[in-house]
Amino acid sequence: PRKTLPRPDRAPRSSPAPARMFFDDKPKVNLRGKSSSSDRQLLLARAQRERDERQRQRALLRAALLLQSAARAHMALARAREAIRSEFDAAVDASLAQRVEPGVGGSLAAGFASLVRQLLFFHAAPLDDGRRTWLLGALVEALAAEAAAAPSSGLLRASLTPSLTASLVALCLQRLAAAAAGSAGSAAS
Repeated sequence: PRKTLPRPDRAPRSSPAPARMFFDDKPKVNLRGKSSSSDRQLLLARAQRERDERQRQRALLRAALLLQSAARAHMALARAREAIRSEFDAAVDASLAQRVEPGVGGSLAAGFASLVRQLLFFHAAPLDDGRRTWLLGALVEALAAEAAAAPSSGLLRASLTPSLTASLVALCLQRLAAAAAGSAGSAAS
């Protein structure tokens, strides 16, 4: 066997006892951090508060979007009503300028039906009371003229569908009821 000589640059080896290698007396350090049931409860409570806050923020966002869409719809409807009101006024002005009934260039019945639909769409009291009064007067005159000229034709009456007529009557009755309530209130004073 070969004999090995100790190296001068190394110190002699001393091997520790094998049992001490795994059971040293050094303090153990837990790298997870301190964990206790109270810390866990605090963490769960904070997570719940954060979830609640996110849910509240989502609800606020939904409410804001709903308000914005309602405001945009209201403005769009107001613009559409104003445009239809302008069309109505132009048709009325054209019929007054030519001293003919509505529907010039088309049938009399179609002209009145179109004007009634327009009035029902944009009517707002008291702004459109004059328009309503004019249309009802012109409609009564046209119906009387149609009945005198050709009692059996009834084209104008037929063009005003039952639902259109019912809507127009309901509008007039609302205004009459409001006027009657106003006059009864002033008579009582």
